[in-house]
Amino acid sequence: MMLLLQLFIDGLTSGALYALMAVGFAIIYNGTRILHLAHGAVFTFGGYVLFLLAIPLHVPMVIALVGAILAAACLGVAIDIVVYRPLRRRDSSAAAILVASIGLLTFFQAIYALIFGTDTLNLHPGPLPTFEIGDIIVTALNIVAAAVAMVVFPLLQLFLAHTRYGRAIRALADNPRLAVVRGIDTERLYILIFALGSALAGIAVCLISFDLGVTPDMGFSVMFVALVAVIVGGVGYLPGAAAGGFLLGLLQKLSLWQLSARWQDVIVFGALVAFLVFRPQGIFGHMLVTRHV
Repeated sequence: MMLLLQLFIDGLTSGALYALMAVGFAIIYNGTRILHLAHGAVFTFGGYVLFLLAIPLHVPMVIALVGAILAAACLGVAIDIVVYRPLRRRDSSAAAILVASIGLLTFFQAIYALIFGTDTLNLHPGPLPTFEIGDIIVTALNIVAAAVAMVVFPLLQLFLAHTRYGRAIRALADNPRLAVVRGIDTERLYILIFALGSALAGIAVCLISFDLGVTPDMGFSVMFVALVAVIVGGVGYLPGAAAGGFLLGLLQKLSLWQLSARWQDVIVFGALVAFLVFRPQGIFGHMLVTRHV
């Protein structure tokens, strides 16, 4: 029983990280209809910026964390302006934009490997600080990830529901044509959408980097788990993306009770296939109206 509780706690931590990535991806997809798989490259970029600031440059950790999040947001915006915006202006198909996004993900992974090598770059020497509660071991990452999730998601909800720009994002996601008719500057709003979604990826990578370090391909696996989380939760519904992230994190960790760690990816994509077959609309398929976020 203690093992299950330990795995449950670890699963919630993984789920919080996946939820941050999934919600960031979902914000971008809902608002722009772009399957922004290069979101994984943005995630990794934040990790390398954090490493450079904290280790070689010896910047105070708080400033390094803020710098990494801002760097991720800036790269996300740059990708939209330099790559996606010209494609939109040429009325490129969704398939062409998807191929461009996959190309960006592959390109950035190669660049990271070329510059930093393929070895893991560690931010924290040795294991993270731990606290024992009976037979349960709680790490600093468990505590910080829980605190971040409890702060970030309510703040995001308040922003989307009660601010001018948040309502504009929801209007654009719900009905792009009507949003244009109502005078919303979509190109300017896209900048905010990419900045917001990419910043969430930056927060996620700041958390995971302290535990696993930074590698060129770390964004690939996390990005696709986040994509599965969006599908499982219900495409178009942000709380569903968060719930999907937590569910997949729990499934991965709880599977270790009976299975080897090598089966974790099988569990994730098995869940994807099951939902596509039996409930393609996702867990919250009945709430796929973005204004209900």
